[in-house]
This record gives sequence, C-alpha cells and structure tokens, in this order.
Amino acid sequence: MPAHTMDPPTFDPRYQSLYRLGGSASILIAVFIVLAIGAYFIWPYRAHETTIQAIFDLLQTDRLGTLIALDVSMLAIGPISMLLYLALYAALRQVDEAVALLALALNLLAVSLIIVCRPLVELVMLSDHYAIAVDATEQMRLLAAGEVLRAQLDGTAWVMQSAFLMIAGLLNSSLMLRAPFFSQATAWLGIVISALGLGFFLPTLGPLFLFINTIGSVPWCLLVARYLFNIAQSKPA
Repeated sequence: MPAHTMDPPTFDPRYQSLYRLGGSASILIAVFIVLAIGAYFIWPYRAHETTIQAIFDLLQTDRLGTLIALDVSMLAIGPISMLLYLALYAALRQVDEAVALLALALNLLAVSLIIVCRPLVELVMLSDHYAIAVDATEQMRLLAAGEVLRAQLDGTAWVMQSAFLMIAGLLNSSLMLRAPFFSQATAWLGIVISALGLGFFLPTLGPLFLFINTIGSVPWCLLVARYLFNIAQSKPA
C-alpha cells in the first residue's frame, strides 16, 4: 500500500545519519528475531519449568545452548533497537512531538528493563561456583542465589518491559497513520501486533499472542527500515 498522498515532508539533515542507522538496526533486529525463532525450536525456553540446579548443570554441559534458551538474544536486540527508537522519534516528532517523546521514553525504559530481567552473566558465574563447590552449605547458598535470579527471568521487570514495548508500539504506529512518510500498511501492522502483544499476561493465550507479535515484528521491522532509508534520502529542510 503506498504511503499517504500529502505534500512531501522535509527533514532536518542533522538526523539523516540517524535514519540510516535506525534502518540498518531495524533490519538487524528482524534477522535476530528470525534466528531467535529458529533457535527456540532447538533450545526452547523452559526457565519457569526448570529447577535452578538443572540450569546450573546445563550451563556447564551446554553453555551456549542454555544461554540461547534463556533468551540471550534479548540482550543483543535491546541495545540495537535503541537506534531504531531514536530514528522513529526523529521522524515521528514532526507529527506529534509529545507522543513521539513518550513512545521513545517507554522504549528506552523497556530496553533497560530487558537487561535487568536477563541476569545471564550472573547465572553463569553462580553456575561456575556451584560446579566447584564441595561444601553442601555453600551449594545451598548458591542455589538460593540462583533461584532469586531465575525468578527475575519472568518477574516484574520482564512484565513491565513487555508492557512498555507494546504501548510504545501502539503510540508509534498511531503516529505513522498520520505521517505522510510511512504507509498505512506499516502503521496498521504495528497496531495489530502491538495490541496482540499486550495480551501476553493471559494464562493460556498469552504465549500465543506474544509469539504472533514476535513473528509479526519481522515484516514490520523490514517495512520500517525501508521508509527510514527513504527518509534519509529525502530533501533536507
């Protein structure tokens, strides 16, 4: 679907490099998501069903596979996505700067919470200490510390970052509906996947909604990348 038919917008040339970086980041995010989806079927996420002792043992026998199962890809996608969020703010602030700024704040806060809810380095360190511990008391202490970290994987920080990302997605996509430099297809796809993603907390359907959101994020990121590259080549203001 073609972009809106309005007067061609002009953009501040100071942000052209940011648009290109945001477009490149958006493509990288799509690639990482595809890899993460494929990896899920090899190393499925089961942290909420696996004991901390089993996680420690798996980190010793298959460290890479276990880290992938514990969503290490989130730690890679999070920092990269900051470039995308900054580029979206720079473009969409022309539509409504206050809403664009709110979406940026929610996205950046979500990225910081991703780091909090994935304490993987700490789990690896505890696993290494547990592997060489010979005293039963020391082993119990390490297991207790690991259990606290395991709870963070699906705890408050994870819930809040998921909610912030979906709300920010709704805000940015709603601004795209009013922007002459994004297509309505891109905007509506973002609205649909963000709205579905907000159902992540539902007991039975939540994981399904989150999976649909994840899959839908791939074409959305590619579409956004296309328009960010187009903006980068637009006539400067």
